[in-house]
Amino acid sequence: MIERDLYEQYRLNNSQLIKYRNFQAFYEQGSLYVIVPIPQIEREELLELKQMSDYLQFQKEDRMAHFVPTVTQELIGYINGESIALFKLPNINRGRRFSDGEDLARFHNMGRYYPYPPQTATRLGLWKTMWENRLDQLEEWWGQRIQGLPENHFEKLFFETFPYYLGISENAIQYVADCMWEDTRREAQLGTICYVKYKPQTDSETVIFPTDLIFDHSTRDLAEWIRTKYVNGADMQEISSFLNQYERIMPLSTVSCRLLFGRLLFPLSYFEAVEGYYSTALEKRKLRYEKQLFRVLEQAESYERFLSTFSKKFGEVSSRNLQIPEIEWLQSVKG
Repeated sequence: MIERDLYEQYRLNNSQLIKYRNFQAFYEQGSLYVIVPIPQIEREELLELKQMSDYLQFQKEDRMAHFVPTVTQELIGYINGESIALFKLPNINRGRRFSDGEDLARFHNMGRYYPYPPQTATRLGLWKTMWENRLDQLEEWWGQRIQGLPENHFEKLFFETFPYYLGISENAIQYVADCMWEDTRREAQLGTICYVKYKPQTDSETVIFPTDLIFDHSTRDLAEWIRTKYVNGADMQEISSFLNQYERIMPLSTVSCRLLFGRLLFPLSYFEAVEGYYSTALEKRKLRYEKQLFRVLEQAESYERFLSTFSKKFGEVSSRNLQIPEIEWLQSVKG
């Protein structure tokens, strides 16, 4: 029972569970507590996430949720046998109002002075290796489909489209590798505190959980904002405005621009759909990932045109008229 586990480990009595951002939550003495499952986060990484969140709180980032330790002062608790972290939500300064670009730049500016670069909760300098590993896994799944007929509609789509996304992924990996190789000043190794998966801020009072954090290059979040906004119909003017707002506080270097484009080039949404499908046994979730894959494929041609336009007009999009190397096959795509 959740109630028993919460009392035994946290000495908290919850009267009724509610939902908060797809998590279970409850009120206790006027404060909202949120239960976040952490099945894939080890103790060492969780400790590093706490250190990053403590630093941000010290820097007056009032949106950070607070870790609630167990009665034995552990960061990890267990609900129904599954590992969780318990967080107490903060009181947010309701007077703050920033644009997405300014808000993200302020966040990155705080994070780049973080004095304890993590060893586990980091992706800095690891994009190429991690993308290669993910690509190998998809190639293995695809190879298994070759041995027999696809079992359903999802597998048929995956079987037919993977060669195309294999080529794009290899392009992205090589693009980032070339950038790292030519980065004599090691600018690509300048990290900051980022989000695991940043989303455009529909609400400036959105709470940040420590488990939302990762140490990485700032262009991780920029690419995620652009990718998400593009899917929802944003045009180049809106993207340019976002980058200009960001660069007023955090100017982008040529290396940063190349990393940004490399990350946009990597077909992350395709990977997430396929990985999600083959990582769950629940039919309801499989159906959700099938719909996600279908949306990705539906937008494939328009996203190609977007990448082509973005690379050709990057000097106009960036406030400092910076240029990035163009990819040959994208130049033939009509915007």
